[in-house]
Amino acid sequence: MTTAPGWASSAKDAVRRTPVQTAWRSVAFAAGAIRERELLAGVQTYVLFIGHARSGHSVIGALLDAHRQIVISDELDATRYVRAGFTRGQLLYGSVDKARRQALNLRRKQGRGGTTYSYHVPDGWQGRAEELRVVGDSQAGWTTRRLAADESLLRRIRERMAPIAVRFVHVVRNPYDNIATMMLRGGRTFDSAFAQYAANCDSIVPLADRIGSSQLHRVRHEALVADPRDTLTELCRFLGVKADEPYLAAASARVYRSPARSRTEVAWRPEDDRRVSELIGRFEFLSGYARDDEPASGASG
Repeated sequence: MTTAPGWASSAKDAVRRTPVQTAWRSVAFAAGAIRERELLAGVQTYVLFIGHARSGHSVIGALLDAHRQIVISDELDATRYVRAGFTRGQLLYGSVDKARRQALNLRRKQGRGGTTYSYHVPDGWQGRAEELRVVGDSQAGWTTRRLAADESLLRRIRERMAPIAVRFVHVVRNPYDNIATMMLRGGRTFDSAFAQYAANCDSIVPLADRIGSSQLHRVRHEALVADPRDTLTELCRFLGVKADEPYLAAASARVYRSPARSRTEVAWRPEDDRRVSELIGRFEFLSGYARDDEPASGASG
Protein backbone atom coordinates (compact mmCIF):
# COMPACT_ATOMS: atom_id res chain seq x y z
CA MET A 1 0.00 0.00 0.00
CA THR A 2 1.20 3.52 -0.73
CA THR A 3 1.42 6.02 2.09
CA ALA A 4 -0.53 9.27 1.78
CA PRO A 5 1.60 12.43 1.42
CA GLY A 6 2.10 14.40 4.61
CA TRP A 7 -0.28 17.17 3.56
CA ALA A 8 -3.01 14.64 2.76
CA SER A 9 -2.58 12.95 6.13
CA SER A 10 -2.73 16.32 7.90
CA ALA A 11 -5.90 17.22 6.02
CA LYS A 12 -7.53 13.93 7.02
CA ASP A 13 -6.59 14.51 10.67
CA ALA A 14 -8.06 18.02 10.54
CA VAL A 15 -11.53 16.82 9.51
CA ARG A 16 -11.62 13.62 11.58
CA ARG A 17 -14.79 13.40 13.67
CA THR A 18 -16.07 16.71 12.31
CA PRO A 19 -19.37 17.41 10.50
CA VAL A 20 -17.34 17.64 7.28
CA GLN A 21 -16.15 14.05 7.63
CA THR A 22 -19.63 12.86 8.60
CA ALA A 23 -21.19 14.54 5.56
CA TRP A 24 -18.58 13.12 3.21
CA ARG A 25 -19.03 9.61 4.62
CA SER A 26 -22.79 9.90 4.36
CA VAL A 27 -22.45 10.38 0.60
CA ALA A 28 -19.70 7.76 0.20
CA PHE A 29 -21.50 5.12 2.29
CA ALA A 30 -24.79 5.73 0.46
CA ALA A 31 -23.11 5.27 -2.91
CA GLY A 32 -21.32 2.16 -1.64
CA ALA A 33 -24.54 0.66 -0.29
CA ILE A 34 -26.10 1.00 -3.74
CA ARG A 35 -23.11 -0.60 -5.46
CA GLU A 36 -23.02 -3.46 -2.93
CA ARG A 37 -26.78 -3.96 -2.52
CA GLU A 38 -26.67 -7.59 -3.65
CA LEU A 39 -23.91 -8.42 -1.14
CA LEU A 40 -25.65 -6.58 1.71
CA ALA A 41 -29.07 -8.07 0.93
CA GLY A 42 -28.08 -11.36 2.57
CA VAL A 43 -27.09 -9.88 5.95
CA GLN A 44 -29.11 -11.37 8.80
CA THR A 45 -27.27 -10.14 11.90
CA TYR A 46 -25.66 -6.86 12.92
CA VAL A 47 -23.24 -7.05 15.86
CA LEU A 48 -21.77 -4.36 18.10
CA PHE A 49 -19.30 -4.71 20.99
CA ILE A 50 -19.59 -3.27 24.48
CA GLY A 51 -17.20 -3.16 27.41
CA HIS A 52 -13.87 -1.55 28.18
CA ALA A 53 -11.20 -0.48 25.74
CA ARG A 54 -8.03 -2.61 25.79
CA SER A 55 -9.99 -5.78 26.50
CA GLY A 56 -9.30 -7.72 23.30
CA HIS A 57 -12.20 -6.56 21.15
CA SER A 58 -9.90 -5.93 18.19
CA VAL A 59 -8.45 -9.42 18.11
CA ILE A 60 -11.85 -11.08 18.53
CA GLY A 61 -13.32 -8.85 15.82
CA ALA A 62 -10.42 -9.69 13.50
CA LEU A 63 -10.81 -13.42 14.10
CA LEU A 64 -14.55 -13.26 13.42
CA ASP A 65 -13.79 -11.24 10.29
CA ALA A 66 -11.83 -14.24 8.99
CA HIS A 67 -15.08 -16.26 8.75
CA ARG A 68 -16.44 -16.58 5.22
CA GLN A 69 -19.87 -15.24 6.26
CA ILE A 70 -18.78 -12.45 8.62
CA VAL A 71 -17.32 -8.98 8.10
CA ILE A 72 -16.29 -7.04 11.21
CA SER A 73 -14.61 -3.64 11.04
CA ASP A 74 -12.36 -2.39 13.82
CA GLU A 75 -13.42 0.91 15.40
CA LEU A 76 -15.61 2.36 12.69
CA ASP A 77 -17.56 3.80 15.65
CA ALA A 78 -20.94 2.84 14.23
CA THR A 79 -23.05 4.44 16.99
CA ARG A 80 -21.69 7.81 15.94
CA TYR A 81 -23.27 7.30 12.52
CA VAL A 82 -26.52 5.97 13.96
CA ARG A 83 -26.83 9.25 15.87
CA ALA A 84 -26.08 11.12 12.64
CA GLY A 85 -29.04 9.43 10.94
CA PHE A 86 -27.20 7.00 8.64
CA THR A 87 -29.41 4.30 7.10
CA ARG A 88 -29.07 0.55 7.52
CA GLY A 89 -27.37 0.26 4.14
CA GLN A 90 -24.91 3.04 4.96
CA LEU A 91 -23.99 1.44 8.28
CA LEU A 92 -23.48 -2.00 6.74
CA TYR A 93 -21.42 -0.66 3.88
CA GLY A 94 -19.33 1.49 6.23
CA SER A 95 -18.16 -1.58 8.12
CA VAL A 96 -17.59 -3.60 4.94
CA ASP A 97 -15.52 -0.81 3.41
CA LYS A 98 -13.40 -0.28 6.51
CA ALA A 99 -12.85 -4.02 7.01
CA ARG A 100 -11.63 -4.32 3.42
CA ARG A 101 -9.11 -1.53 3.90
CA GLN A 102 -7.96 -2.97 7.21
CA ALA A 103 -7.48 -6.38 5.60
CA LEU A 104 -5.29 -4.80 2.92
CA ASN A 105 -3.20 -3.42 5.76
CA LEU A 106 -3.03 -6.92 7.31
CA ARG A 107 -5.23 -5.81 10.24
CA ARG A 108 -2.29 -3.94 11.74
CA LYS A 109 -2.81 -1.98 14.94
CA GLN A 110 -0.52 0.32 16.89
CA GLY A 111 0.57 -0.77 20.35
CA ARG A 112 2.65 0.86 23.05
CA GLY A 113 6.14 2.15 22.35
CA GLY A 114 5.73 2.10 18.58
CA THR A 115 4.92 -1.61 18.54
CA THR A 116 2.66 -2.77 15.72
CA TYR A 117 0.43 -5.81 16.05
CA SER A 118 -1.06 -7.70 13.13
CA TYR A 119 -4.30 -9.63 13.50
CA HIS A 120 -4.08 -10.95 9.95
CA VAL A 121 -5.37 -14.49 9.35
CA PRO A 122 -3.53 -15.70 6.21
CA ASP A 123 -6.00 -18.46 5.31
CA GLY A 124 -9.13 -16.54 6.33
CA TRP A 125 -11.70 -14.32 4.63
CA GLN A 126 -10.82 -11.01 6.28
CA GLY A 127 -12.36 -8.04 4.50
CA ARG A 128 -14.40 -10.22 2.15
CA ALA A 129 -17.14 -12.82 2.26
CA GLU A 130 -18.26 -15.84 0.32
CA GLU A 131 -21.84 -15.47 1.56
CA LEU A 132 -22.25 -12.45 3.81
CA ARG A 133 -24.56 -13.05 6.77
CA VAL A 134 -23.09 -11.02 9.65
CA VAL A 135 -21.73 -7.46 9.69
CA GLY A 136 -20.50 -5.48 12.67
CA ASP A 137 -17.96 -3.20 14.31
CA SER A 138 -15.67 -3.92 17.27
CA GLN A 139 -15.56 -0.42 18.78
CA ALA A 140 -16.52 -0.97 22.43
CA GLY A 141 -15.62 2.00 24.62
CA TRP A 142 -17.55 4.71 22.77
CA THR A 143 -20.41 2.31 22.04
CA THR A 144 -20.81 1.61 25.76
CA ARG A 145 -20.62 5.25 26.77
CA ARG A 146 -23.14 6.42 24.17
CA LEU A 147 -25.62 3.64 24.90
CA ALA A 148 -25.36 4.37 28.62
CA ALA A 149 -25.79 8.13 28.18
CA ASP A 150 -28.75 7.90 25.77
CA GLU A 151 -31.29 5.21 26.56
CA SER A 152 -33.09 5.86 23.27
CA LEU A 153 -30.03 4.91 21.23
CA LEU A 154 -30.49 1.16 21.67
CA ARG A 155 -34.05 1.40 20.37
CA ARG A 156 -32.90 3.55 17.45
CA ILE A 157 -30.22 1.01 16.49
CA ARG A 158 -32.77 -1.81 16.49
CA GLU A 159 -35.26 0.22 14.48
CA ARG A 160 -32.58 1.35 12.02
CA MET A 161 -31.36 -2.21 11.38
CA ALA A 162 -34.77 -3.92 11.22
CA PRO A 163 -35.52 -6.55 10.00
CA ILE A 164 -31.89 -7.51 10.64
CA ALA A 165 -31.29 -8.92 14.13
CA VAL A 166 -29.03 -6.84 16.40
CA ARG A 167 -26.62 -8.64 18.73
CA PHE A 168 -24.00 -7.47 21.22
CA VAL A 169 -20.72 -9.00 22.37
CA HIS A 170 -19.22 -8.04 25.72
CA VAL A 171 -15.52 -8.89 26.01
CA VAL A 172 -14.20 -8.97 29.59
CA ARG A 173 -10.57 -8.95 30.68
CA ASN A 174 -8.78 -8.93 34.02
CA PRO A 175 -9.41 -5.40 35.35
CA TYR A 176 -5.83 -5.11 36.58
CA ASP A 177 -4.66 -5.46 32.97
CA ASN A 178 -7.31 -3.02 31.70
CA ILE A 179 -6.44 -0.35 34.24
CA ALA A 180 -2.70 -0.87 33.83
CA THR A 181 -2.94 -0.50 30.05
CA MET A 182 -4.95 2.70 30.43
CA MET A 183 -2.18 4.04 32.67
CA LEU A 184 0.67 2.92 30.43
CA ARG A 185 -0.78 3.91 27.06
CA GLY A 186 -2.54 7.08 28.15
CA GLY A 187 -0.03 8.35 30.69
CA ARG A 188 -2.82 8.42 33.25
CA THR A 189 -2.70 8.21 37.01
CA PHE A 190 -4.24 5.23 38.75
CA ASP A 191 -7.06 7.40 40.10
CA SER A 192 -7.97 8.62 36.60
CA ALA A 193 -7.84 5.18 34.99
CA PHE A 194 -9.71 3.55 37.86
CA ALA A 195 -12.47 6.18 37.81
CA GLN A 196 -13.16 5.61 34.12
CA TYR A 197 -13.04 1.84 34.48
CA ALA A 198 -15.42 1.87 37.46
CA ALA A 199 -17.82 4.22 35.66
CA ASN A 200 -17.89 1.88 32.67
CA CYS A 201 -18.68 -1.06 34.96
CA ASP A 202 -21.56 0.88 36.48
CA SER A 203 -22.89 1.57 32.97
CA ILE A 204 -22.58 -2.00 31.72
CA VAL A 205 -24.94 -3.60 34.26
CA PRO A 206 -28.13 -1.64 33.38
CA LEU A 207 -27.11 -1.62 29.70
CA ALA A 208 -26.85 -5.42 29.67
CA ASP A 209 -30.30 -5.62 31.27
CA ARG A 210 -31.76 -3.39 28.56
CA ILE A 211 -30.10 -5.42 25.79
CA GLY A 212 -31.40 -8.71 27.21
CA SER A 213 -29.54 -11.95 27.85
CA SER A 214 -30.67 -13.56 24.58
CA GLN A 215 -29.07 -10.76 22.56
CA LEU A 216 -25.84 -10.40 24.53
CA HIS A 217 -22.90 -12.80 24.53
CA ARG A 218 -20.23 -12.33 27.17
CA VAL A 219 -16.76 -13.77 26.61
CA ARG A 220 -13.63 -13.49 28.71
CA HIS A 221 -10.42 -12.61 26.93
CA GLU A 222 -8.75 -15.33 28.98
CA ALA A 223 -11.21 -17.87 27.55
CA LEU A 224 -9.99 -17.03 24.06
CA VAL A 225 -6.46 -17.55 25.38
CA ALA A 226 -7.26 -20.90 26.94
CA ASP A 227 -9.45 -22.36 24.18
CA PRO A 228 -9.78 -20.29 20.99
CA ARG A 229 -11.69 -23.01 19.16
CA ASP A 230 -14.43 -23.28 21.75
CA THR A 231 -14.63 -19.50 22.21
CA LEU A 232 -14.99 -18.86 18.46
CA THR A 233 -17.44 -21.73 18.01
CA GLU A 234 -19.73 -20.26 20.68
CA LEU A 235 -19.42 -16.75 19.23
CA CYS A 236 -20.30 -17.96 15.74
CA ARG A 237 -23.27 -19.92 17.07
CA PHE A 238 -24.50 -16.80 18.86
CA LEU A 239 -24.23 -14.84 15.60
CA GLY A 240 -26.11 -17.49 13.63
CA VAL A 241 -23.32 -19.01 11.55
CA LYS A 242 -21.37 -22.27 11.74
CA ALA A 243 -17.69 -22.37 12.65
CA ASP A 244 -16.30 -25.02 10.29
CA GLU A 245 -12.95 -26.76 10.71
CA PRO A 246 -10.96 -24.73 8.13
CA TYR A 247 -12.07 -21.51 9.79
CA LEU A 248 -11.32 -22.70 13.31
CA ALA A 249 -7.88 -23.97 12.29
CA ALA A 250 -6.93 -20.74 10.53
CA ALA A 251 -8.26 -18.40 13.22
CA SER A 252 -6.96 -20.38 16.21
CA ALA A 253 -3.47 -20.46 14.71
CA ARG A 254 -3.31 -16.65 14.94
CA VAL A 255 -4.02 -16.48 18.67
CA TYR A 256 -0.89 -15.74 20.68
CA ARG A 257 0.22 -18.46 23.06
CA SER A 258 0.53 -16.26 26.13
CA PRO A 259 -1.56 -13.26 27.17
CA ALA A 260 -0.16 -9.77 27.64
CA ARG A 261 -0.04 -8.99 31.37
CA SER A 262 0.14 -5.20 31.59
CA ARG A 263 -0.46 -5.40 35.34
CA THR A 264 3.14 -6.57 35.85
CA GLU A 265 4.44 -3.25 34.47
CA VAL A 266 2.68 -1.13 37.09
CA ALA A 267 3.58 -0.62 40.75
CA TRP A 268 0.37 -1.26 42.71
CA ARG A 269 0.06 0.59 45.98
CA PRO A 270 -1.83 -1.31 48.72
CA GLU A 271 -4.69 1.19 48.42
CA ASP A 272 -4.87 0.71 44.64
CA ASP A 273 -4.94 -3.04 45.05
CA ARG A 274 -7.71 -2.81 47.65
CA ARG A 275 -9.90 -0.60 45.43
CA VAL A 276 -9.59 -2.87 42.40
CA SER A 277 -10.27 -5.94 44.55
CA GLU A 278 -13.41 -4.32 46.00
CA LEU A 279 -14.56 -3.39 42.50
CA ILE A 280 -14.18 -7.00 41.36
CA GLY A 281 -16.41 -8.07 44.24
CA ARG A 282 -19.17 -5.67 43.14
CA PHE A 283 -19.67 -7.04 39.64
CA GLU A 284 -20.57 -10.60 38.76
CA PHE A 285 -18.95 -10.38 35.32
CA LEU A 286 -15.59 -9.71 37.04
CA SER A 287 -15.84 -12.55 39.55
CA GLY A 288 -12.73 -14.69 39.96
CA TYR A 289 -10.22 -12.11 38.75
CA ALA A 290 -7.21 -11.22 40.91
CA ARG A 291 -3.91 -9.41 40.48
CA ASP A 292 -1.81 -12.51 41.06
CA ASP A 293 -3.77 -15.03 38.99
CA GLU A 294 -1.77 -17.17 36.57
CA PRO A 295 -1.98 -16.46 32.82
CA ALA A 296 -4.10 -18.93 30.88
CA SER A 297 -2.34 -20.91 28.18
CA GLY A 298 -3.66 -20.41 24.66
CA ALA A 299 -3.77 -16.93 23.13
CA SER A 300 -4.22 -13.21 23.38
CA GLY A 301 -4.40 -9.98 21.53
